[in-house]
Amino acid sequence: MKLNAFSTAIYKPWLPKKILLVMKLTTLFMVIAFMQCSASAFSQKINLDVTNVPLKQVLKEINKQNGYLFFYDTKDVRNKNITIKVKDASVDEALNACLKNLPLTYKIVNNTVFLQEKDNAVTSVVPLNIKGKVVDEKGAPLPGASIKLKGTTLGVTADANGAFSINVPDDKSILIVSFVGFTPKEVAVANNTFLTVSLSESGKLSEVVVTALGIKKAEKQLGYSISQVGGEEVSLTREPTFINALEGKVAGLVVQSPPNGPGGSSRVILRGNSSFSGSNQPLYVVDGVPINSSTRENSDDGGKVYGGSDPGDGLSSINPDDIESISVLKGASAAALYGGGAQAGVILITTKKGKKGQGLGISFNSNTVLEKMVPYDDLQTEYGRGYLGRPYTAADYSDPIFYGQLADNSGDAPGWSWGGKLDGRPFIDIDGKTKPYVSQSAAKNFDRFFKTGVTTTNSLAFTKGTENGSYRVSLSQTQDNLPTPGEKYERYNAVIRATQDYGSRLHTDFKIDLSRTLRKNAPLLRGDGRGSFGLAYPRIASSTDITLLDDKTPDGKYLSTYNANPYVQIEQVTNNQTQNRILSSGNITYDITSHLHANLVAGYDYINTPALFVVRPNNVINTNGVYRTTTIEQQKSDVRAMLSYDHKFSDLTVNAFAGAELQNSQQYSLDLYAEGLADPNLLNFSNASNVHPPTESHTPRYKTNSVFADVQFGYKEYLFLELTGRNDWYSALASTRPNFKPNLFYPSANLSFVFTDALKLDQSVLSFGKIRASIGQTGSNPTPQLTDLTFTLKPPVNGITNAEITGATVPPPSLKPETTTETELGTELKFFQNRISVDFAYYYKKSDNFLLQSTISNATTYNSLYFNAGSMYNRGVELAISGSPVKSQNFTWNVGFNAARNKNMVTALDPTIGANGISHYYNIKSKVGYPLGSIFGTTFLKNAQGQDVYVPVNSRYGTSDASQPNDAVIKDVNNNESYLGSPNPNWAGGITNTFNYKNFSFSFLIDGQFGGQIYEAGARWTNYFGNSQASLVGRDGNYIPNGVINTGTASAPVYVKNTLPFSPYIQYNDGGNADKSADEAHVFSRTFVKFRQISLGYSLPQSLLNGSHIRSVTLSLIARNLFYIKKNLPTFDPEASDSIAQGYGYDSGALPTSRTFGFNLNVTF
Repeated sequence: MKLNAFSTAIYKPWLPKKILLVMKLTTLFMVIAFMQCSASAFSQKINLDVTNVPLKQVLKEINKQNGYLFFYDTKDVRNKNITIKVKDASVDEALNACLKNLPLTYKIVNNTVFLQEKDNAVTSVVPLNIKGKVVDEKGAPLPGASIKLKGTTLGVTADANGAFSINVPDDKSILIVSFVGFTPKEVAVANNTFLTVSLSESGKLSEVVVTALGIKKAEKQLGYSISQVGGEEVSLTREPTFINALEGKVAGLVVQSPPNGPGGSSRVILRGNSSFSGSNQPLYVVDGVPINSSTRENSDDGGKVYGGSDPGDGLSSINPDDIESISVLKGASAAALYGGGAQAGVILITTKKGKKGQGLGISFNSNTVLEKMVPYDDLQTEYGRGYLGRPYTAADYSDPIFYGQLADNSGDAPGWSWGGKLDGRPFIDIDGKTKPYVSQSAAKNFDRFFKTGVTTTNSLAFTKGTENGSYRVSLSQTQDNLPTPGEKYERYNAVIRATQDYGSRLHTDFKIDLSRTLRKNAPLLRGDGRGSFGLAYPRIASSTDITLLDDKTPDGKYLSTYNANPYVQIEQVTNNQTQNRILSSGNITYDITSHLHANLVAGYDYINTPALFVVRPNNVINTNGVYRTTTIEQQKSDVRAMLSYDHKFSDLTVNAFAGAELQNSQQYSLDLYAEGLADPNLLNFSNASNVHPPTESHTPRYKTNSVFADVQFGYKEYLFLELTGRNDWYSALASTRPNFKPNLFYPSANLSFVFTDALKLDQSVLSFGKIRASIGQTGSNPTPQLTDLTFTLKPPVNGITNAEITGATVPPPSLKPETTTETELGTELKFFQNRISVDFAYYYKKSDNFLLQSTISNATTYNSLYFNAGSMYNRGVELAISGSPVKSQNFTWNVGFNAARNKNMVTALDPTIGANGISHYYNIKSKVGYPLGSIFGTTFLKNAQGQDVYVPVNSRYGTSDASQPNDAVIKDVNNNESYLGSPNPNWAGGITNTFNYKNFSFSFLIDGQFGGQIYEAGARWTNYFGNSQASLVGRDGNYIPNGVINTGTASAPVYVKNTLPFSPYIQYNDGGNADKSADEAHVFSRTFVKFRQISLGYSLPQSLLNGSHIRSVTLSLIARNLFYIKKNLPTFDPEASDSIAQGYGYDSGALPTSRTFGFNLNVTF
């Protein structure tokens, strides 16, 4: 592994002094923890200097210094004080000194010390080493299971494979084996040296889940919906951006991942859009600390970077192998304790750590994945290059004017397929060579341009645990050579996490995650005719060999000046991005009493993202060249203090906590842009002739101060009521004016009733039944610098301070934070001893006070105004069903199904906005009475009877043809704006099947979205260039469409039956002028069903590994994004988009989709 990437990142000058201080303090705490939990590995000598202290305390100190465990009868050490002073003593020397005046003796077996009274012969102590494995009823291991020696505190934890090893005094010992969600079992040692302990799932819903603020609760206590996904499901198919692995696995969660390459952003929506602005992404919390997860909402960038690229989000730098579990808090009641920022829900990510009582463990994971681009499969291959607009005749081929079209390499000529039929006759190609006039097809051109991408990931993790602490160190490296030539992606991660108990009351947990991500030549997303790969392919004529576009003259100029040339991007454009990140957290808990606990959590997230964009001078997309550098620096800190109380009063239990939180965030960016590079090989600003003034943005520190409280009452473990409240004070709303209220209160309440327990129902069929209800409120963090004028200090003039107003936005007269109030009803049912589980939820959430920006008159010296101007609602249902149809000793079949429906509607907008609504991106708008981000545009004209209206054209084949006037027709267009659909699906869900047979495992996932539309601008271009199947209709001149022609006027129409043939050339191209079709021709259904992923794994039998240091070996074959079982969108990918925000319904040429195949090897020691 190339660990030098870490050292390079750590010592770069971009690290501010504050960050270095945080790193030093975090490292210091970790070193202290390592010294505590790893003493047995690093220090075998003992130092003691105590006077008249209890023997039990001295034994604990020896344990801390060398890790040995002690087994004794409590009465043997009670009331025994000793005085001892030893230095650099061995274990035996220290124990002999401790016990020399006491009636005790000892014996050491492995790492356990057995104490016994001298009256009993020490030889009677015959310690036994018991090994074993803890499994469930299906034989699957239960990692982390607890194994304790009954009557003592001695215990160990099962490793990742359920294996354990424990020393017991004799064959009469009894072990107590337990695991969360399973019924504990007592097992007699007897004359066994190896035990296989099988635990049965508990008949009650006792699983523990992670809820808001990292609080763990039994699932039956929750009055709201929550979903959990294990880390193994996240990393199963080796998706570089792990959040994409949740597609189709959580009801109500829609993950839309445009094909923007590894490290790119994903669109994650919980229960529909919640806001008019922003990306509507949920709040991400890692190990209890909110992280920075900002994204670039649209792929446009003002034209500076030719459509821009996606720098990724806050999740793309996290290593999937470090994730333990993910909890999805969907509703407002579940997320209300996070207040502002949790408007779109919360996703809690828990990372792995070492386990107490577990010895040294090593886990190595290596995988290699091959990636192949999926070619467009339905472009036409009947007609070839040319722009005559009609089938060629023999006379045309002898005509140098027409025949020359085939060799034309200027402008758009290599893309147009308005030539003759591909009949194989010889023609002169754009390279001047004579070739047969045949189809090259998109599949052939894909193979010529794209290569097979290869991604390799290697992860190595070390864990160690003692009785009082643990640590985990992981290193990982991902290298991805993508199918696009010259595009690479690398990610390096180093994570250190340490936990330690200092005595029985103080507990600490510290973590630091260093990551460095590099993207070389990241794809340009928005196709504007200047190099976007996705748009280039629909624009390449079916008879054009794509490699010819790379031909050059002796002086290096491209022979073809076709502006959709993908070779220009890979050869003349450099688009590199680097992200350096430090993500750290600390958690300190002090148990004041057995019922009262104090907790302090702190986190710091620092991201530094330098980027370089270059367009070298060339004769296709930019004759002068561009040189641009950007640097973005983001910082976010969070400190939370909390006091919690829990107690059981007879039938009533009380769990409560209260606390305060302080959040800080700020961002700095610097953009340097220049044009006119004199030397294409000299890339710096001194080589540029036109250097623009630097654009510098420094967002002031944005603070949120909060207090919160939570209390839950439980009655007889079947009725639970929880009340929460949080009050946020926003620095963004602080103002000297009276109309601004800087704080907002976010309440919630939820109720859970386990009726099967309350009514004492027979559980032979219905094992568990619960109904729940909740209501809660969350909000959105307001944008800073809106409430008052801001000023920038200038150099003093004549000793007088000078300042100027910053920005062009006038402060609003009043402002409120956005709020979302949600009500949820649901039920959870389990049947046949938990063999079948059903979870159903209904929700209604209303969002108010949307913050919008409106343009105002320049006469005010400002250009915009922010104000609260809208509201909308989401309502829907969610259903999740899981079960085990087959469950035997050697074979199990588990199936999971989820489905969700959401309806979104804009209910109000400020009257000043007008009937045209809010424009988000091209044809994407929001209007009252329609879903947020709907598609609007023109439609084809129809008469009152619903017949298509056609309009005659003067020339069937354009101006180059001498046909008679009015010899063809095209569809007429109604230029009034109409609603064309919503990009949001009506239904979304997935089904997962998992089969286990002995050491084999097999699983697959099929997911889909039903309903919703997309404006596919790529379809417009395939029509325009004559490469679509639609462009074939009418080329032979024999297609007479069934419709009418208006022989009257627009105000007094007279319709007669159409008798003229349809002209696809004029309809879609009009002689190179424009596509004359209505917008509705390019709006398609987004419905799809996809075979998302599949995996086949095999674990080596334990019998083959006995006697070695290897605990387990598992090899898996994996594949992802295999194929669409069904899709309605022709040619293009229904999951593609220019945007992950409100513009998601528009795609103008994203990268083609890809599928991956590979293998994964996991070895544990």
